[in-house]
Amino acid sequence: MNNCKLCQRQGRQSEDPYFVTETTYYAVYHAPVEKRLVGYLYIEPKRHAESWQELTGEEQAELPGLIARLENMLYKEIRAERVYTLSVGETVRHLHLHLIPRCSGVLLEGLELIQRAAGPEGTGQPVSEADIRQFIAKIKPEL
Repeated sequence: MNNCKLCQRQGRQSEDPYFVTETTYYAVYHAPVEKRLVGYLYIEPKRHAESWQELTGEEQAELPGLIARLENMLYKEIRAERVYTLSVGETVRHLHLHLIPRCSGVLLEGLELIQRAAGPEGTGQPVSEADIRQFIAKIKPEL
């Protein structure tokens, strides 16, 4: 789909500073620094799909293992106490998952953390581009 911003970045991963990894059917990106949360990841199908029913059997089969690998990495690398996994699809009409980690010391949790992290203001934590680049560089070899 030509006007979909997620479709437009497919094939240009090397240019995207938030690109983490890819599989046969999915690309994984870190959320932008404005979200103010290290470890906040997006899983996006490489082809345009707006709902779960549009995924092929192969795409459906690959997703649970990818989520599990990413969650395990978040628990290990940033000592996440919880990883919230959700899909909303209101702002961007391209199916994608949000993996939002909650670590000790973060005062927000549950729906409040999800709303703040996914919203335009982010969590308010002190997070820099350098923090995100360091996180991505650390986890890439493990994925």
